[in-house]
Parts: sequence; structure tokens; C-alpha cells
Amino acid sequence: MKKVCLLALILCVPEICMAETYSPIGVQLGVGVSGTGGLNVFAGYYNSKLTAPVWLRYFGARIDYADTGPVKSVIDSAIEHFMQDGVSVGDGVKIDDGTLDAWHSALLIDFYPFAGMWRLTGGFSVGNTNLKTAIYGTVADAPSNRFYFYLAGDHYYYNGNNFDGMTELNWKYYGPYLGTGLDIDLFCGFSLFADVGIVLTNRSAKMDIDIPHEQLYVYDIATDTWSPVTIPRLDADVAAATRDANKKLSNFKIYPMVKLGFAYKF
Repeated sequence: MKKVCLLALILCVPEICMAETYSPIGVQLGVGVSGTGGLNVFAGYYNSKLTAPVWLRYFGARIDYADTGPVKSVIDSAIEHFMQDGVSVGDGVKIDDGTLDAWHSALLIDFYPFAGMWRLTGGFSVGNTNLKTAIYGTVADAPSNRFYFYLAGDHYYYNGNNFDGMTELNWKYYGPYLGTGLDIDLFCGFSLFADVGIVLTNRSAKMDIDIPHEQLYVYDIATDTWSPVTIPRLDADVAAATRDANKKLSNFKIYPMVKLGFAYKF
């Protein structure tokens, strides 16, 4: 008997929520995930009821925020699982042990052309993304074989069968946001939301490279000899390689955003 009553209650909830007694005024709260920001939350207003003023049926507003902090352990575990054997980038070099820290916030205006589920979104967004990865390489037959590589035109090798270093990609951005999305009503004020958009920014990502100098040798063309690298020379080559990488990164000034989650309308 209890099971029958419980089933009846579950089946009747949508019907109760759709009754005239349920009349949301349009205040919304949402929670979900952002592909480029982590855990996502927003607060806003949108009232699609036909009895609402015309401008409220077509326009809405949101304050949006996302942060990887609350789910950092999950993200880092996923990166570690993906890179458990290292990701090869050529010449025996692999990327390993990545960590991601990111956040963004935005003030958004939504336009619903047909006063329905589909919307166009514009606004202003600011945020930061920081990605750190370890780089390493190994030569199986060392010391008969050495690990050679080029950096800013100079020829280097490690006196051993492996090397390791670190790269860091940091992107502090801000600018206008343009996107589109869906608000799919479910029941009892709950809805599913999805957003896809971009931030148009004049700030590009910046990369830093850290390469240990211990046991590192450099080739001198003038004397046709190998000698232990000096820190000033290594720093100069790392700086040159970093400038070249950042010059290429400067061509990318569009930050993508993807969000998915649930919202509740009061």
C-alpha cells in the first residue's frame, strides 16, 4: 500500500506543479559544470509567462561564476589518468603530471527571440586559466646514447638517459562575451540549461618554460666541442624559445566557453 501511495505521489508532482497555484516570478538559480571553468553557478531573472510584461518575456539577465577549486581533485585525477603513460609530443619528449586551475565570471544579458527555450547571450566576462605540465624524455640505451634536443637554435644534450622540465600556460583574459544557449523546462520550476560561447579578448595566453641545467651540455660550433652549459646562456635560450612560443600564442585571442547544468526558477 505504501509503495502504491509513493508511486502516485511521484506521478502527481508534475501535475501539481503545472497547476495554477504554481506561478514562478522568474528569479533563477543554477548550478552545473563549465568545460573551461569547473563548477558553474549563476543567479538571474527571466519570466516566460504570457501574463508577464512583454519585455520580460524576451529578455533576461544573469550573474555567472565558475571555478575549478571545488572540483580540483576530480579534474587533476582525470588529467593524471589521461597522462598516466605520458603524452608524446615528438623526439622522445612526453608531457606528464598536468594540473589545471581556472575561474571566470560574467555579467550576461539573454535575448529570447521567440520567448521560448532558445536564447542569444551577450555580456562581459573576465577570468584566468593556469595549466602546468611536466615534460620529460628518456633514451633507453644510455649512456651510449644521449638525449639530444634543440632550443632556440642551440644543440643540447643531457649527460644521462633522461631529462625533465616544466611548462606553464597562463591566460588572464577579459572582454565581451557572445554565445547562444537553451533553457529546457522540466517540471516544478526545474530546467536544464546549456551554453556555448566565446570571449573576445585582446589578451593572449602566456607560456613559461623551466629546464634544469644540471648535467646539461651545449655544442659550441666555433670550437666543435661540447661543454657544460652556463646558466646565463641557458636562460637566454629559454627566453628566446618562450618569446617564440608566446608570439604564436598571440594569434589566439578567443576564449571558448561551454556550460551545462540545472536551474530552478522561483
